[in-house]
Formats: sequence, structure tokens, C-alpha cells
Amino acid sequence: MRKMPVQEQLVIEGWRGVLVDAGLGTPSKRGLTAFLATAAVAYAFKLPKGAFHEDGTMRPASDGNGHFLLTPLTVGAIAFLFT
Repeated sequence: MRKMPVQEQLVIEGWRGVLVDAGLGTPSKRGLTAFLATAAVAYAFKLPKGAFHEDGTMRPASDGNGHFLLTPLTVGAIAFLFT
């Protein structure tokens, strides 16, 4: 009977190692994930208030005084550029 070599366990070091292990190893993937997460939270909390009517529906881009995608785009760009 052959002896099987002992498998070495993967060691994750630092927050970048955690991101790579989670599948977020490139800046574009991190930026897209940050954009989508921020958009979901903003939509759930109806932020910015100027992008929504009083009944909760979204205003058209030409009607609103604050565009819904401004915050998610900003957060996604920051995550892309600085991580």
C-alpha cells in the first residue's frame, strides 16, 4: 500500500488574499461587486430621495433632481481605482 503525501493547507494572508479566494481577484470584479451592492442598498432604501416619487416609484432621469446611479457608479469607480 502506497503512502499518500500529506496535503498542504491553503494559507490566506491579508485582505487581498481573502478577496482572491472569494473570486474578487481583479479590480474590475471588485468594482462591479461594489457597484451592484451599493445599487441594491440604494434601491432598497430609496436613495437618493430625489430619484423617487412619493409613492416609491423611480422618476425618469430627466424628471429627477438626483440620479439613482450616481452613488453606485462613484462607489464602483473608487473600488476599481483604489483596491
